[in-house]
Amino acid sequence: MERYLLDSNIFITSENHIPRDIFEGFWSKLGDLLVSGTAILHQTVLDELERRKDPLVAWIECLKGVRVMPATEGTLERYLEVCNWVDRQGYAPLALREFKAESRADAWLCAEALNSDLTLVTYEVTSNSLNKVKIPNVCKGLGICCISGFDFMRAQDFHF
Repeated sequence: MERYLLDSNIFITSENHIPRDIFEGFWSKLGDLLVSGTAILHQTVLDELERRKDPLVAWIECLKGVRVMPATEGTLERYLEVCNWVDRQGYAPLALREFKAESRADAWLCAEALNSDLTLVTYEVTSNSLNKVKIPNVCKGLGICCISGFDFMRAQDFHF
């Protein structure tokens, strides 16, 4: 069974563009996938949502059986590998600091997906700009499977 590691923006962007009161089916399906473990909520993503005081934290807490994934053994080594790869790509210093910031999940998600052989799901798209490190660019460079939020919805047969 393929398992999907969800970027913070899957929650944040969906909350802003797929409102829970209109698209109940989307949120029900997402909740079911989180409970089943097919979709994974990483601790770093939950931390980002909590820092933002995002209302989705309460929604997640109401889902019975969701297990938040901590960094697994070996993820720190993969994190260093991800950061070393990014450092060699010519990104602007601010882009590097932002990508590696303790308050951001991006580098940790790439490391966890690499370490645990998970498919990373994000609404981010690749970019040639060196002013912002994008998850799909990192995934492509390191051979990590990465798909869009819409491809995730298609793969999991979302209908709403």
